[in-house]
Amino acid sequence: MEEWAKLADKIVDTDVLIIGSEGAGARAAIEAAKYNVKVAVTTKGFMAKSGATLTAGTDIDVDSKSIREVIGMEGDPRDSKKLFFEDVIIEGVYVNNQMILERHVEDAPIRVKELIDWGMKVWGPTLAPGHRYPRGIYSTGVEVMKALKSVVSKLKDKVQVIENTMVTDLLTDNGKIAGAVGLDILSGKFVVFRAKAVIMATGGAQRIYPYTTAPEELTGDGQAMAYRAGVALKDMEFVQFLTSTFAYPPVTTQSVNPYLVCGVWLLNNRGDRFMRHWDPEHLESSTRDVVAAAIMNEILEGRGWEDERGEYAYMSFRHLPENMIDDFSVKMFAGATWEGFWDEIKHNALPVFPASHFFCGGTKINKDCETELAGFYAAGECSAGTHGANRLSGNAVTQIVVQGALAGKNAAEYAMKAKTPQIDAAQLKSHRERVFAPLERKEGLSALELKRKIQRLCWDSITPVRHKNWLEEGLKGIEELKKQIPEICVRNKKRVYNMEWVDALQVPNMLLVAEMICRSALMRTESRGVHFRKDYPNTNNTKWLRNTVVKNMKGKMRLSTEPAVITKFRPPKGSKPWPTRW
Repeated sequence: MEEWAKLADKIVDTDVLIIGSEGAGARAAIEAAKYNVKVAVTTKGFMAKSGATLTAGTDIDVDSKSIREVIGMEGDPRDSKKLFFEDVIIEGVYVNNQMILERHVEDAPIRVKELIDWGMKVWGPTLAPGHRYPRGIYSTGVEVMKALKSVVSKLKDKVQVIENTMVTDLLTDNGKIAGAVGLDILSGKFVVFRAKAVIMATGGAQRIYPYTTAPEELTGDGQAMAYRAGVALKDMEFVQFLTSTFAYPPVTTQSVNPYLVCGVWLLNNRGDRFMRHWDPEHLESSTRDVVAAAIMNEILEGRGWEDERGEYAYMSFRHLPENMIDDFSVKMFAGATWEGFWDEIKHNALPVFPASHFFCGGTKINKDCETELAGFYAAGECSAGTHGANRLSGNAVTQIVVQGALAGKNAAEYAMKAKTPQIDAAQLKSHRERVFAPLERKEGLSALELKRKIQRLCWDSITPVRHKNWLEEGLKGIEELKKQIPEICVRNKKRVYNMEWVDALQVPNMLLVAEMICRSALMRTESRGVHFRKDYPNTNNTKWLRNTVVKNMKGKMRLSTEPAVITKFRPPKGSKPWPTRW
């Protein structure tokens, strides 16, 4: 037995390892399996019962002409892939990677048609803010995952789905990927995955905030793993918050916050419909970046409320006839009753706040989903480039199926040519010690307490409205919390299904992502998309038509910038007040 193998409680040998089983991960598995390579898919939970895809609304973007010609629905023939491409860049405020985006708009029709052919139920299309034409083929995240899982389940001889397993770190071999390590949550065993190629499909890190529309699995594991392995990340300051999010029924920080965005009026503590000051033409139907910043600004400037429910503005439906509100309950929430909610909203305003919804930045990739580490790919929300500074509504599911297929194809082709990687025993030993340290520590700090501190710090420092003073204060807090990470202690010493242990492994990832966001936001001395700086309220294309890059250099977080990748659509020059789209 090789020396490294003695450190493993369980070994999985595969050609392609996919970390994350939902939209991007499942689609990658389907594609990779076409090449007759061994594929293993891991997930912290259960496939099609965890992750962000399941919670999607969801409008799925395809240019309206292709909706008509390729998918056979009532699309608008005046639209085109070119106009779709331009609208995504305009909403991304010109810092999208246009090479990545060209693949996005080109492949979208066939990838979405596949979902429909695999059984996804759809209706529409719908027109969302920021789009010139109706491009949102409407469905649900449940339908997306039912379609993808139905195909994966038929590939059992080629695709191994490994559930309830948290991958904690990547393994490298002389500038190439060698696999990964993780924890089998059900048994407490240390698992080593030896793989020729690895695809990261772990979603965002929404759980670093106390209010979020994403489930509890979204703790930034993929971004943190990539960073620790020396892989560059890009645009981490661009975190999208969803508007008109509320806490009803009463929720905790472990719950997904529901939201309503159609037909609402937003009011401050003076009864002022404050969106008239931000976007007098579209009001509450403005894009998410504008509405989220507007709500947060009312709170910060003392025109909101604060009580045991948190800090918020008010959302009102009183201007609508009651039968329209009843229609919302059926069409948008499938008739969910939420005892007393619909009666309450017919007569009273409800507290609302911005909630973390989507990460526009992530692992730096090229148009083929390749990272700078040979054999390592990223797809979906954990990658950067598609959305620039702000995601256009409906582009998340399009992204996961387009990039999932690309990553699956390219990773499989790489694995077919690659040799079996060498596992570094010293590297493996270090990863194993990190996994077991919180469990073996006899006394120390609670992971849950640290998680709550991180969430409070992020809410105070890196919300939709930012300022140098708040960001610098946030960095001080992050540095203090980093000192406490080595003191995390798991009080429950059992290895079997110990979720306190899982929390202890997630918390360092959450803090690392928070630091990347904070440092990137400090570096970008302008406002652009979802990044609104009160102290730098202009969008500056002369200086900041660039992407921020974060990288681990010998244990230190180093930041730099690089020019945005522009191929076809040239941005305007100069500087204008945010949220201009020129």
